[in-house]
Amino acid sequence: MSNQIEEEQRKFVTPKSIIWFIIAMTVMSGYYLMVNIGLMKVQGMDFFYLWNTGAGGG
Repeated sequence: MSNQIEEEQRKFVTPKSIIWFIIAMTVMSGYYLMVNIGLMKVQGMDFFYLWNTGAGGG
């Protein structure tokens, strides 16, 4: 019984799962960036315009 639990815990973090986690994070951040740029284009604004007007944090 305990041997089976140890095996499951050992297999939980594998190089494959870490790679898939990195891929998922990259896809999510890329999707978020695309949505932001898409919204700015719909509103007729440019990303650099927002930065130059001070909306990018001061």
